[in-house]
Order: sequence, then C-alpha cells, then structure tokens
Amino acid sequence: MRRGYVERDSMAASDKDVREDEETQEMISSMEMEHPSKRGGSLEWLAISSVMTVSIFAGLLGYDIGVMAGALLPMSRDLSFTSTQEEIAVGCLNFVSAAGAIGGGTMYNKLGAVKCVKIAVVLYAVGMLVIAASHSFAMVFLGRVIVGLGVGLGFAICPQYIAEISPPAWRGVLVSCFEISINLGLCGGYLANLVFIDVSDSPRWRGLMLLPLLPTALIYVINVPKLPESPRWLLKTPGNEALARDVLVRTCGETAAGPALADIKQVIAQQNADEENQGDRGKKGWSQLFEEPIARRALLIGAGTAFFQQANGSEAAVYYVPQVLKAAGVESERDQLGAAAVVGLCKTVFITVGQFSVDRYGRRVMLLSSIASVTAALWLLAYCLGAAQAGGSAAGLTLFALCFFMASFSLGMGPVTWVVTSEIFPLRVRSKGVAFSMAANRITSGTVAMTFLSLSRWLGAGGAFSLFACVSASHFVFTYFLLPETRGKTLEEIEAALGAGSTRYQRFVNDEEVASPSYEANRSGVPIRAP
Repeated sequence: MRRGYVERDSMAASDKDVREDEETQEMISSMEMEHPSKRGGSLEWLAISSVMTVSIFAGLLGYDIGVMAGALLPMSRDLSFTSTQEEIAVGCLNFVSAAGAIGGGTMYNKLGAVKCVKIAVVLYAVGMLVIAASHSFAMVFLGRVIVGLGVGLGFAICPQYIAEISPPAWRGVLVSCFEISINLGLCGGYLANLVFIDVSDSPRWRGLMLLPLLPTALIYVINVPKLPESPRWLLKTPGNEALARDVLVRTCGETAAGPALADIKQVIAQQNADEENQGDRGKKGWSQLFEEPIARRALLIGAGTAFFQQANGSEAAVYYVPQVLKAAGVESERDQLGAAAVVGLCKTVFITVGQFSVDRYGRRVMLLSSIASVTAALWLLAYCLGAAQAGGSAAGLTLFALCFFMASFSLGMGPVTWVVTSEIFPLRVRSKGVAFSMAANRITSGTVAMTFLSLSRWLGAGGAFSLFACVSASHFVFTYFLLPETRGKTLEEIEAALGAGSTRYQRFVNDEEVASPSYEANRSGVPIRAP
C-alpha cells in the first residue's frame, strides 16, 4: 500500500515538473519571437520602489561623510579631541563597516536581503543615538562602531540585491542609484552644516547626528516591509519557484520573467551538478571564493575595482574639504563649509549624468574616461596646494580642482564601481564576493580617512595628492587590461564570459565577444557550460 502511494506521488511530481517545463518553454518561445531589445526586460514599479528603499544606506553614509566634514570641528572643540582622535572618529566607521560587510556576506545567504536590511537600519539608528548622547571620545567611538556595522551590512547587501532584482537592460542605471544616494546624502550633510553654523558647539553637532533618524524611521516602518526577496536567493531553496517567478514578473516584466527563471534554475542546477561531481556538496565556505578559477577572476576584478575607487583619495577630498581649503588659504569656517557644499553639489549633479550613461556607453568607456580625468584633477590639486604652501594664492583654483575631481569621479568611478562589484561574481559566491569587495572598499576608505592629516603633515597637502594621482594612474592600467564589458548582459551571461577567460573578454560595446569552445548558448541565448 505504501509503495503505491509513493509511486502515485512520484508520478504526480513528475507531471508537475513536466507542466512547469512546458510553461517555461512556452515563455521562452514567446520571448524569442519578441524584438531583441525586449529581452532585457521592462522596468517595473516594484523594482524602482525597492531600489529607492535600499539605497537609503548609501544616502546615510553620504550624509555621514558630509556632516562629519562640518560636525567634526564643533565636536572636537566640545569634547577636546586631539588630532589623532579626530582621525579615529572619522576613519573608524569605515574599518568597522568592513567587518559589517564581511558578516553581511554570510547573513545574506542565511536570512535573505529583507531581514538584513531591517537589521542594518536598527544598527544605524542605535549608533547615531549613542553618538548624539556622547560626552567623551570613548562614547563617540562606540557609537561610530555601531553605525559602521549597520552601514557595512547595508553596503554588502544592497548593491547585490539591486542587481538581482533589476532587468538586465536597466541594471546599470538602477545600481548607480546607490552612488546617487551617497551624493544626495553628502549634499544633505553639507547643507545641514550650513544651517547649523550659528548654533553653539554642543547642540550643533548633536543635532546633526539626530537629524537623519526621522526619515530613517519612516522608511523602516513604511517601505522596508514592502520589499520583495531576491528571486535568485529564493530559488536556492526548493519550493520557492512560484514566489521567485512572481517577483521576476513584478520587477522585470512578463516577457523577461520566464527566460530569466529558466536561466537561474539552469545555473543553480549546473552548480549543484559540479558540486556532486567534485564530491564537495554542502561546501559553502569562503574557500570557494579563492579556490574556484572563475570566482578568483571575479574577485580580482570586483575587489580591485572597489579598492581603487577609494585609494585615489576621494574620501579625503570629501571628509576634509575644510582642511584642504584652509591649506589653500581659506580661513573662514563659513566659507570653508560653503565651498564644501559647492563641491558636494557638483558631485551630485554629475553623478546623474554618469548614471544614465553607464548603460549607454558601457562600463569600460565610462570608467576609463573617468579615471583619466580624475588623475588629471589630482595632479592639478597637488599643484594648487603646493603653490599655496609656497606662498602663492590658489584658493579659487583649488576649489575648481576639487570640483573637477568630484565631477570626474561621479561620471564613472562612483557609479560604475558599484555596478561592477554587484554583477561580476558567479551566483554561488556572489554574496561573499560582494561582501569581500565592499570590505576592501571600506578598509581602503578608512585608511585614507585616518591617515590623510598625518600624511599631509609628512608630505604636505600637495605631496599627498601627488601620491593619490600615482595610484589613480595605476587604476587606469588595471581597468584597461582586466575589466570586461558587461553592458546589457544577464548575470548568467557575465558568469559564462568569466569562465571563457580574460583573452576572450568583450572589451568594448561594439566588439564581438569570442566564444569559448567549452561554452554554448541555451535556448534564451545565454552561454552555459557545454555538457
């Protein structure tokens, strides 16, 4: 009797699988009849609203950068900080956020994106409350540690989440919203400093710390509960196919949902088969990121791009705008903060241009042209600050160089970095790869922020920016030889291109990508490993 039930259950399951396969095939066939431009999917409201919600973490970090540029001055006077304590108060958040990012890589696999977002929001709010209530350097440090954990977790989760719910044709624009949010937050921080400029020291910096908590609470209560889970995370667990299909339809459109679902399932099935053949089923640790050839190649590109984004001194240019302008001869604190707001506004305006160009001109063109301009701006900034130290008057030219630097950064290096790190990693290691890249980015940022004042005392402000210019030139070489063009590709296509090897990369948008003999296209045009 039991055997009969088992046979009937097996037949029912088989019939169900056949029906699902037939439905998928019908959707793929209908998709192939559509114009090729529709294969990238349509931009649905759920994708837009979800991106806007999770980008809050980028805005919070941007606000922190902008507001600390002005709040550090009254905070230091009120709590009697030394210069070393100032550097630690600024830079420690980035180091701690690196730890939060590493933890986020593991938490995402276990909890999913939505729960991680909720945890990150709570950590940020608690940390800002601790800072606002501080009466010593130790309490400020503790608050910055808690905020850093929340920011790091958000940085590890959000770009990957945006990439996984975005239609391929719109992925560059949507992931770039992360960088736009950083710049909007940066401008908000600079403007808040100007608004509070006439308030006495203690209520001034404490009020600046409390200011972002109200919008954060509203987003947590109203928007976060509406977030859909990533369809790729859902499909890792059996029984979630219907839910994953629904999310794909509501974020990418009906036309793209079926083929996308089939491609994701095929990639997961291939990965499971590889694990069985290698005898390492259940092996989910960080070692995958360093042992598998495709993962190592992706790690070099993703983590390297994230590292160079901060190694050129961009964090110093925004955290220490008042100090840089003071070195150029601007003595008034009001003028310093006003100039900082101009720099932040310039950065924000140009990031919108970069956002809508990344999917038009491609990742490589935007990034390489941006790096070249940033390098030139850094040499100009180094010259201006060197001339000021030699007794020349270079305040106006220094402000222009800062704006030129920020504009160049925002056109490519800002948005493209997040796009590359969120899309370059294979599915099985994506959460860990993005987390590792974000950790590298935050550690580099913290190192720059915590050493810039000391570096300026040692080399002079001009010498410090000359060093950053040399690093930026190295970034150009790295990008030219290692970064493939990924515009318009699905995440599964990018994974297949990495498997083909660097000699077969598509270098620019109009280039023909060389096919690998070990890969073939599936029915929706996605390269997969040949049997």
